[in-house]
Amino acid sequence: MRWEEVEKIAKALGGGWKMARGPPPATAVWVVRRSVLEDAEAVCGGEPQPVVYLAARAEGQWFVLGKVKPADICLSVTFYRPFPSARRAVEALVDYGKRIFDFFAPQFDIALIEAVGLCERLDFAEYCERRKEWRKLAARPQAAARRGEPAADGDGRRPIFHARLDIALSCLLKTLGWDVGRSAGCEVGVEVDFNALRCLAERWLSREELEEWERCLWHGHVRRG
Repeated sequence: MRWEEVEKIAKALGGGWKMARGPPPATAVWVVRRSVLEDAEAVCGGEPQPVVYLAARAEGQWFVLGKVKPADICLSVTFYRPFPSARRAVEALVDYGKRIFDFFAPQFDIALIEAVGLCERLDFAEYCERRKEWRKLAARPQAAARRGEPAADGDGRRPIFHARLDIALSCLLKTLGWDVGRSAGCEVGVEVDFNALRCLAERWLSREELEEWERCLWHGHVRRG
């Protein structure tokens, strides 16, 4: 990005926004999933490049948007402004994210979208519904385990879900923001118990990362039975 593009973004934002040199607040909540952010070394490794972030403050919390992981190697520029509510702040960042940064709906943090009450938007309705279904599927075996009994189907049998080990690992690396490339001849078709994998993942991932890992797997990579 060149400084001319930074000026274009400033004009696109309109009034109410202030500009400051430096990255957004470290405690800010990201509106997009961290795994979709570009690596700072790849963007700014050749020569320092200006990287733009938008930061909105509401209800004592900062919310932030950008395309690159914050790092000292880049020349960070942050546009910021206050909003009357978290919902207004997140919705504004979503709209700017689509218009200025070319993000699309599934790249945003659907858990945050749901938390601030934006699931009724047509662009997020489908993803919010999927998240509800993922939570229901994940909660059934956990609830049964807390009660010390199997999670039974309507016919009394405990449902078992399997996932391919290589895909589970790929989803884990993507969740952690690692670049996952393809290696010829390394397809591993071994299937393992999904609930056992989830128990292991809980040890390494935060709640948000665990949900993202589950989303990756449940998107067509978990088999029942």
